[in-house]
Amino acid sequence: MLIEPQELYNYAVTDGVTCTSAEMIDGDVKTRGYADGRWIHLNLPTRKAIHRITIRGTNIINAMIYQKLEGEERWAAILQVQNNQSPVIKARISAVVTDAIRIYISGTTDDEKKASRYDPRRGAIVPQIALGRAFVHEIEVYGFVSKEKQQ
Repeated sequence: MLIEPQELYNYAVTDGVTCTSAEMIDGDVKTRGYADGRWIHLNLPTRKAIHRITIRGTNIINAMIYQKLEGEERWAAILQVQNNQSPVIKARISAVVTDAIRIYISGTTDDEKKASRYDPRRGAIVPQIALGRAFVHEIEVYGFVSKEKQQ
């Protein structure tokens, strides 16, 4: 028996989707949107099964991606990005059904290390970092196209 290939659909460019920055979901990789501090929030109008997330044109090095669980303000981590060196982050995920994604950015290529300082409360030398501004050109959130919709 042959398996028919499944088609992916980018939910991020559909009506009713909101994001921290509209430029991140406008379908144009030339526009650039900025995170709200260290967070990016993407909200779908209804719960969807998500199978792939792509972040294009970004300066993100380290981040944690969360899915919203059913109920009030319950979130679960679905992906950790560490030491990313590419302007594109691609991730396949499974068993994620949600109506919201949020991304916490803990490191960017624009972060600057400053001279360490002594913290007398800790009794230790603490490294200092000037946080850079996190940006993304496009966020894509993919699910499979339903066969019922095609008929």
